[in-house]
Amino acid sequence: MSIRTYCIGGFATDVRLFRDQLDHIPGTVYLPFPQPERGDSLETYALKFLPLIDQEQAFNLVGQSMGGIIVMELVRHIRPEKVILISSVKSRAEMPRWFNFLRDTRLYRLSPGPVIVAAIWLGTLFMRELTRVKGLRRLCLDMTRENGPAFLQWCTGAIMNWKGQPSPRPDIIHIHGTKDTMFPFRYVKNTLPVTGGTRLVMPDQAALITGMLCG
Repeated sequence: MSIRTYCIGGFATDVRLFRDQLDHIPGTVYLPFPQPERGDSLETYALKFLPLIDQEQAFNLVGQSMGGIIVMELVRHIRPEKVILISSVKSRAEMPRWFNFLRDTRLYRLSPGPVIVAAIWLGTLFMRELTRVKGLRRLCLDMTRENGPAFLQWCTGAIMNWKGQPSPRPDIIHIHGTKDTMFPFRYVKNTLPVTGGTRLVMPDQAALITGMLCG
């Protein structure tokens, strides 16, 4: 029996982010986002994924961006064979300083859900990597729409307020693009670099990421 690999996506993504891995890596399972409850932090929200994971057999955890942060919380409670982060951070220390500024000033609260959706739509107009893969911009916009303004607003606040204590595991596999703008490469430690990889390294270089996950 192949080992089960559970995947958790990032901000404004869904199962389509992992379609290459689902097609080519046996035993891959996408975990959909549960509905957050009032007062949920990322620490409490991560616990909602526990019932979705079969701990009776060996498993891996893969998290992209916000999904990686959720994985970092999950490994405090369960022990996967492998922990793999993609375009994410292992602790608060790997976030750029402007995250702390937005948290401390609470300026992030000035962006309601519809504004976040509009900002993503506008941002896709200026991301050159979206033109390299046919249909990638449409995919990004569709995934944003499926997540919805209310959930994206909750995600923003939860990420900003994540405590991000140092990792309890030293063996984390961290794949990161060298041109990531959200979590700049210079701040993250002990990574497998994807040279020239951007924030969209996973859908933009899907085959490469699949190969790295299989390695």
